[in-house]
Amino acid sequence: MSESQTAGIFGKAVGNLYRGGPANVSWAHALEGLEAGDAARTPNHLPHSAAQLVAHVQFWQAHLLDTLAGKQPATPEHAAEGWPMPGDWETLRATFLRDAAKLRAHARDPKLCAALNREGVPHAALLTTYAGHSVYHMGQIVAVRQALGLWPPPGGGDTW
Repeated sequence: MSESQTAGIFGKAVGNLYRGGPANVSWAHALEGLEAGDAARTPNHLPHSAAQLVAHVQFWQAHLLDTLAGKQPATPEHAAEGWPMPGDWETLRATFLRDAAKLRAHARDPKLCAALNREGVPHAALLTTYAGHSVYHMGQIVAVRQALGLWPPPGGGDTW
């Protein structure tokens, strides 16, 4: 297999994580039908609401997009700094899905993936790490929705 074929397979696999699937639902589906009031609710015995989780993942998506654009965003000194207030739910959700689509496209770009960041780390490694982070928190959102009795979403889906 050629290097470009390998890059294409990598890009498709990692890129799909920013959308969701094939082993899990898509982000759009995980957030489907979730109204602002419910997105802001934190279930008993769980630490975060769906909106807080999306705001956290969006914080890091924006950080990665800035890094990939050659900017040098500051890395928070403490974990709490990566948990911004969610703000308007509709705006947050739209921005989140837009930026996830951008990252998916970046993961499918072999030249961008081969490029190095300022520490000499290939962008492919960053995209993979952030994709894993994103999917981890998507699972938490499903659990939050389950705890609130809001799963599956209106379009249906697995209940396990």
